[in-house]
Amino acid sequence: MTLYSDQEPPLTSTIRRSRNLLIATGIVMIVAGAAAIAFPYLSSLGVTVCVGLMLVISGIAQGIGAFRYPRWTGIAMGLIFAAFGLIAGGYLLLRPAEGVFALTIIAAAFFLAEGIVKAVLAFQMRPVAGWGWILFDGAASVVLGILLWWQLPSAALWALGVLAGIRIMVSGWTLVMVPIALGRALGMRAPQ
Repeated sequence: MTLYSDQEPPLTSTIRRSRNLLIATGIVMIVAGAAAIAFPYLSSLGVTVCVGLMLVISGIAQGIGAFRYPRWTGIAMGLIFAAFGLIAGGYLLLRPAEGVFALTIIAAAFFLAEGIVKAVLAFQMRPVAGWGWILFDGAASVVLGILLWWQLPSAALWALGVLAGIRIMVSGWTLVMVPIALGRALGMRAPQ
């Protein structure tokens, strides 16, 4: 009896081809997550500054792109969204300690949503070896999102860095374990 039907499950060939890259990326993510946990205040501020920079860059790009809309209403809406990005990004860059609280709320919502999406993906991949790791990854995201909401507002400065670090480490372990589990399963799949 074979582990799979005649048709290869989705993503299996991609994971097999990229096995070493996935494992190396996972190891880098584990190290980066450990560093974020070791220095939670700095990692919280770092996240805030990075998001601020992305919002400013996005605002500039959207402002430039707004003039490509065919009507004045499109240009106006594009410029309004650009202004929001520039203002929010500028605020985070100028006042990162205050921006950490707002980003903590956003991160909690993101972790919850990401966890739900990964759980759905895991069940869609269910016949593929290693799908349980993706489910574990999703469950960890949901738990981290709930913990983050629970810690507000007092622990926002350290919680964002620690939880982001844990989240990065769990994703790293997933990138390491899925190709290993798939390799083991394909090794057992030899013709009988």
